[in-house]
Amino acid sequence: MNSSTSKSAAELADELRSTANDAVESSRSYAQNAVNAAGEKVRDLRRDAEPAMEQLAARVQQAVQRGLESASRTSARAQKQFETAADRTGQYIADQPVRSILLAALAGAAVTALLVLATRGQDD
Repeated sequence: MNSSTSKSAAELADELRSTANDAVESSRSYAQNAVNAAGEKVRDLRRDAEPAMEQLAARVQQAVQRGLESASRTSARAQKQFETAADRTGQYIADQPVRSILLAALAGAAVTALLVLATRGQDD
């Protein structure tokens, strides 16, 4: 082999090393560009999604507020009905005390009878 026309092993090794380094750098650059592009895409998606998320959060907050207001109105109506029933019961007792006592005794006797029947059924 003629040393002037053919490359030495050291020169070939240097060229291969240089080519490998170029390939590594090219791959690194490609990977970095891909990461940058992905990061930019994520930022774009986040920027696009933020108004929708804020809008959704506002709608949820409005729905919760409406639910709380509705529950408050329902509670107020129930309280008023309870007060009305208590007033009517008090008025009935005031108007007919003897009948009220008899009805209360009858209700107590019925509850006692049910309890006695229930406990007898469990003893068998």
